[in-house]
Amino acid sequence: MRVTNSMLASNLMRNLNANYGRVDKLANMVATGRKYVHISDNPTALIYGQAARNKMARLSHYQRTTETGKAWLTQAENSTKELQDVFVDAYERTIDAAMDGKTANDKRNIAAVVGQLRDHYVDTLNATFGNNFVFGGYNTPGDPASTLADRNIKPFTVEDGNLMYNGFNISQFDNLPAGLLLDWANASAADIAAGMAVVNDNRANANPPLPPLTAGTGPGSFEDEMEMLHELRSDVLTFDVGPGISMEVTYNGIDLVLFPGRDQDDNSIIRNGYNVLTDLYEGLMNDMLAADLTHMIRPLQEGQDHLLTKIAEAGGRQIRLELLAARYEQDQVNNRQMLSDAEDIEMAEVIMEWRMAEAVMQASMSAGARIIQPTLMDFLR
Repeated sequence: MRVTNSMLASNLMRNLNANYGRVDKLANMVATGRKYVHISDNPTALIYGQAARNKMARLSHYQRTTETGKAWLTQAENSTKELQDVFVDAYERTIDAAMDGKTANDKRNIAAVVGQLRDHYVDTLNATFGNNFVFGGYNTPGDPASTLADRNIKPFTVEDGNLMYNGFNISQFDNLPAGLLLDWANASAADIAAGMAVVNDNRANANPPLPPLTAGTGPGSFEDEMEMLHELRSDVLTFDVGPGISMEVTYNGIDLVLFPGRDQDDNSIIRNGYNVLTDLYEGLMNDMLAADLTHMIRPLQEGQDHLLTKIAEAGGRQIRLELLAARYEQDQVNNRQMLSDAEDIEMAEVIMEWRMAEAVMQASMSAGARIIQPTLMDFLR
């Protein structure tokens, strides 16, 4: 067929546009460092890269929560160690007071120290992390250095000699049968009756005395108090530290104050740390006999063992968070490699292709100049 000048010009323009397009694409690749600018360039690779980017964003979130959880656990562990130090010091003072030759005045001097230890015990239970109470359960906002402390919003307070947790009396549960705290859902009627007798005895000995709890359910009943105890006890700050992984980053204060022990008949009971220190203080002030003081040693040892267990748990959780942090760091590296494989260019190779495309474009423009150059006068000659 006859090839006209118009056809030559059209083909020239089409080829020039194609060459310009290739140069533009390669220039964009060099400028952005990415293989694909538009989704239509390679939908599969871009979706693959977007999946890697989304995974990296989720990993960054879990890395932040993991680091925050480690900070919370560090504060909880340090505060628990401080509580354990109180029991260790009280234990040593008790051993000293039980020695032969200690006068009533000596015991009162030791009682003064124990009284300060007891007060420090309560202060430590109100430890804070930032503006939040570490062991306060739902009672998290607050700063002891601000006026909020003057409003008595601390989780642990002492009212009429009773230790209160967010306004709830937990001193009344001293010497409670252990099963009622550890396995309340399966408590028998006999255990409930025995527990109610213990609690009512504690309430009767309070100063001033508290009204006794009734049987059954409803306000003012023993079962209602136990339900409230377990509801408060279940409230612990928890972080999502991984997909489907939740971890408690502190302790509920009730679980620190109430701990399992044994009475003189070797029955399993629940002791109250504040009450143990209070009984020791009052016994020393009243010149308790050495034989009676030796009975105070066992509760103090049980308190130490309980807090040591909590410290070990905090250490184990920290180790687990460190392992998670290491895994997330490695996952970030892997996903960065996946993203690079999907989107990043090989710079040297692309620059070489870019220079080749420029050479082709210049050659096509040179050829086009020769096609367009002839005029009508050139044909008439």
